[in-house]
Amino acid sequence: MKKLIRNGHVSVNGKIVRDPSFKVKENDAVECLNQRVEPPTHIYLALYKPTGYVCDRVDDANIFDLIVHAKFRELHVAGRLDRDVEGLVILTTDGSFTHLLIDPKSRLEREYLVWVEGKIDDEMKHRVELGLELKQERFAPAKIEEVEEGLVRLVLTEGKYHEVKRIITAIGLRYKRIVRTRFENITLQGLTPGEYRQLKDEEIKAIVQVATKNRLKSRQLKGL
Repeated sequence: MKKLIRNGHVSVNGKIVRDPSFKVKENDAVECLNQRVEPPTHIYLALYKPTGYVCDRVDDANIFDLIVHAKFRELHVAGRLDRDVEGLVILTTDGSFTHLLIDPKSRLEREYLVWVEGKIDDEMKHRVELGLELKQERFAPAKIEEVEEGLVRLVLTEGKYHEVKRIITAIGLRYKRIVRTRFENITLQGLTPGEYRQLKDEEIKAIVQVATKNRLKSRQLKGL
């Protein structure tokens, strides 16, 4: 590529550029050998994962069977769900975006509706809101409330392994159905099980802003 540039085969906005370190702006028109060079674009999808599907590329029923896209093989999951859990899954080709979403320091909210056997009381709420400690592993404070009899809403900011199931079990309830309905500002609105949509630019910018702000706050607190 550097040889092509130095030999005058690359132009920016119609002018030959021979310096490989030349900085190209977002809206610049770049041509190489008289052909327009388009920047690579990432894909960001919100999928309503049905129960019975896994989030890995295996021969078994997996969520990638539901995706029809030219960049299908480049997609990966940002925040997995168990086979028996349904709801919002984000898929992307952008590794930096994925890291930002799953980093605990980003403190992005994951909201779940959980159908349970048993009734939630104030003591259970207090334990969850204080932050549970199970087998020498501590869970960050979370929010839990009763939506109606047999249905609770749980909001987490960590995304630890089996966190929803472990919290619900630890406070003495038995889960029957779990649905992730929201990942920070991204929701299941307009989707039915098995459907997916492209994330809007404003949704991507908003979640990146929240994650970046929370990570910065975490670094500042650590430095105190």
